[in-house]
Amino acid sequence: MSTRRSVVECFLVIIALLLSANPGSAQDETVETAEKLMIWQLEALKSKDRRQFTEHRNKAFKDLMDEYAFDSLVMQRREKVAKGYSLEYLGAIRSIGMRKYLWKVHITGDKYQLLGSDTFKRAKILKRTGRIQCRQ
Repeated sequence: MSTRRSVVECFLVIIALLLSANPGSAQDETVETAEKLMIWQLEALKSKDRRQFTEHRNKAFKDLMDEYAFDSLVMQRREKVAKGYSLEYLGAIRSIGMRKYLWKVHITGDKYQLLGSDTFKRAKILKRTGRIQCRQ
């Protein structure tokens, strides 16, 4: 009886591994997509291009990111981002059917970083935030 049970447990482990392999590769593709879109957003900020900044966003975000809000973001972040930057992927969080990707944006020659995030639902950006965070 214990031999049969161990065979069944082994079989279940194999099935679990096979099923978990597929989502893992899909997640990697999404991380690559998130990184490309984060770079797209930062480049749009550098070039003061509101249309590019909101291009991959949903309607609610586009409505909130009017010219005044975008100009405010440009005044706060453009100068730092224009110095140059590199991205450090911090991870992803699943919440309420969405996945939020977190990035540390290292600003060239600056002791501060920006914290960036993109929230996706079915591979579409829902919102992005950026905060200054002091390097420890």
